[in-house]
Amino acid sequence: LALPDSQNQLNTWELEVPYGLGLILDLNPILQKPVLGLKEYAPADRPPMIPLIYYSFRLMVGIGFFLVALVLVSVIQWLRGKLADQVIAEQTWLMRGWLVAAPLGYLAVESGWIVREVGRQPWTVYGMIRTSDAASHIPASDVLGSLSVFAVVYSILFVSALYFARRILIQGPNLNLPAPSLAANQPELVPDQRPVEVEG
Repeated sequence: LALPDSQNQLNTWELEVPYGLGLILDLNPILQKPVLGLKEYAPADRPPMIPLIYYSFRLMVGIGFFLVALVLVSVIQWLRGKLADQVIAEQTWLMRGWLVAAPLGYLAVESGWIVREVGRQPWTVYGMIRTSDAASHIPASDVLGSLSVFAVVYSILFVSALYFARRILIQGPNLNLPAPSLAANQPELVPDQRPVEVEG
């Protein structure tokens, strides 16, 4: 972790693993070429907004580790029988963890997209075509018009999805409906087991 200062080309604060890069190179023999720092590149070839790339990458990785840990904890609790129907309500902390995790996947995807798209600048095709040379010649007004249409359409879809999801959640399941019956020649499905043929 660090607080990068792009203008002065240094970290105003950092928490580092001593010789961490050397350990990575020792563990991975494929990485034989020297790893170049930003100072080895010409200023015109460096990506802009270094702090944005830096923190987006760490946010993406942090979310990934959090989700993996949440899955492992959930599996452990399941093996201990803590997620059975009768006691799952007691696992409020785990349920809240999953509630928090719901939007984190999207946030990790967007963070990864920022790392990829901002990190490759100023190149569209690295070493061959710069973004300034590959920019479209479509007038800005046309781009703004099409973008506005997309924004309006997706906003309507988003609000509609929230509205109907809220209605469904408030209504809840109808517990008074009879359980669906099985035909005599169909196998009876037993939870967590293979289908068992109904005798008789």
